[in-house]
Amino acid sequence: MGTTILIPTDFNVSSLEPLKALIQFQNEDSINVLLVHGIYLSNSITDLLFFDQSDLKIELAGKKFLSKLYDLEKELGSKVGSIQIAFFSGLTQSSFEQFAETNKVDRIIIPYELTFDWSHKKSMDILPFLHKSKVRKQLIAWDNNQYSNKTNQVIVTAIA
Repeated sequence: MGTTILIPTDFNVSSLEPLKALIQFQNEDSINVLLVHGIYLSNSITDLLFFDQSDLKIELAGKKFLSKLYDLEKELGSKVGSIQIAFFSGLTQSSFEQFAETNKVDRIIIPYELTFDWSHKKSMDILPFLHKSKVRKQLIAWDNNQYSNKTNQVIVTAIA
């Protein structure tokens, strides 16, 4: 079945860097990746009845991000069993714990020094939920220095 890893995303291409960095340290045969974005749901019963995650993926992620994600999934091949996009819409820590349990999350990747853009009107910052979660966490950072000999070299990894 494989290990399921949760990685937060704001649907900028830079938010895929933690996944690339993680693969360098992967011990498992194959991992399942859950890219998670926090959203505020409407209070309108009509909006809730007709809520469609696939429409929201296209609206928030855009074709550029989805295309890059598809290319990355092909590039990583057998190292990654699946890459899925999920939306978390809870407002409490217990709802996040339930979300993680339901999705069988084994580890949460917390990107170090990656600035997320939660500016979309439906977006919600999920990092506080990740930091407080009972699920095992891993901090990952990488070298994005354009003058470095090795681009995107992983420089920090710690498990909490």
